[in-house]
Amino acid sequence: MAQEISDAQFEQEVEQAKGVVFVDFWADWCGPCRMMAPVYDKMAQKYPQIKFCKVSTTENMEKAGEYGVSGIPCIIVFRDGKEVERLVGFRPEPAFEAAVKKYA
Repeated sequence: MAQEISDAQFEQEVEQAKGVVFVDFWADWCGPCRMMAPVYDKMAQKYPQIKFCKVSTTENMEKAGEYGVSGIPCIIVFRDGKEVERLVGFRPEPAFEAAVKKYA
């Protein structure tokens, strides 16, 4: 399962992290977000060498605003604390896994 983090934890868990971190900005009222959740969690289990985090934009708007998240789900890929890729919208499992494999 992906780790749910807050704005307060973001710096330590993502911006100061070494290696690759996927961050899913989502909301519980968002249909595509709910469709993406099991795919995201499956990749978190399949690729334990990559860190997978989730940020609820309903409860934590600060970092979503800071990173200019306008459409959700928005998965931002960080490497050593810097944004390297952004995936907006639902991705079926094969497409999302192809994106993950680039960093595995």
